[in-house]
Amino acid sequence: MPRFLILWLLPGLLVGGLNAQPITVAVDSTESVLQYHGHHPLHGWTGTSRSVHGTLRLDLDDPSRSSVTIRVPVASFDSGNSNRDANMLDAVEADRYPEVVFESSAISVQRWERTASGYEGNWTVGGNLTFHGETHPVTIPVTVRIEGNRFEATGAFSIALSQFKVRRPKLLIWSIRDTIDLEGTIRATLPDSAASRR
Repeated sequence: MPRFLILWLLPGLLVGGLNAQPITVAVDSTESVLQYHGHHPLHGWTGTSRSVHGTLRLDLDDPSRSSVTIRVPVASFDSGNSNRDANMLDAVEADRYPEVVFESSAISVQRWERTASGYEGNWTVGGNLTFHGETHPVTIPVTVRIEGNRFEATGAFSIALSQFKVRRPKLLIWSIRDTIDLEGTIRATLPDSAASRR
């Protein structure tokens, strides 16, 4: 290839190579939220944490090469009832196992497309959830949106307390239901260089 042609192509090749690199950003703990929904024969309730921490490694060209790690302190969940929260902290032995941790292992992409303001799509995120000293695989369907430099992913899934060897608290003569439903919204701010790739 002639030298002048190589020099002419080089800037474009460099920019393309840089654009293809994944970006790593911290989860915005002030904007992200994780909730669990508990169930009892007499009532249901919701515990909310706004202390969601973690790291996102995002490949906007190929989201299947992305990964995520999320950490949430167990004591940060607030159901609006201090006695209930204290019972839950005792049941999950928060002093011994202070965090819930999710680490992705694979991401499959059902839909991923550009929009006028960024990207949007649907992913399935598989990984390992560590809770109460137990680690088990989970699969989470998520909806992902990027508007400008703002990343947002929302998803929901369920776990069984018995699988994680958690003793179920009782109210009157009934234990709470074994199934806990979780849902969350993860937000982050992307670098301006990534946001401008449209």
